[in-house]
Amino acid sequence: MVTHETMRRVLQEHVDAENAHDRERVLATYVADGPEFDDVPTGRRFTGGDEIIGNYRNLWDGFTGLVRRIDRWTFGEDSCVIELTLTGTHDGDYRGIAPTGRTLELRICAHFDFDASGHIKRETAYYDSLTFMRQMGLTK
Repeated sequence: MVTHETMRRVLQEHVDAENAHDRERVLATYVADGPEFDDVPTGRRFTGGDEIIGNYRNLWDGFTGLVRRIDRWTFGEDSCVIELTLTGTHDGDYRGIAPTGRTLELRICAHFDFDASGHIKRETAYYDSLTFMRQMGLTK
């Protein structure tokens, strides 16, 4: 069984690697075979390291200084939920949307399932997509 300390260490490394835009470090936190990332508001599921990194790449390219901050941890037996705040400026292309220079401050709840060795099997992200679109200037 994976310990809370292991989950905390792996998730802190995961978030630090995301903040550093470090593909290899991010991938090292996931299981090697078939990790999944579910983006609930968009209905998109990314399977495997290449798809998951492709999803991250959109954020890394669109918000080059994006910072994720963990605000809260909640532990289960083989899972952990973290509440995060993402902050940054839309200064690059994001999924075909030209830079707006607008500031993003988005709260996210992410659920992580772990395998026995402490690697992430699945990440499921929940956030308010309307807030995201408002902050991007895409809707009122």
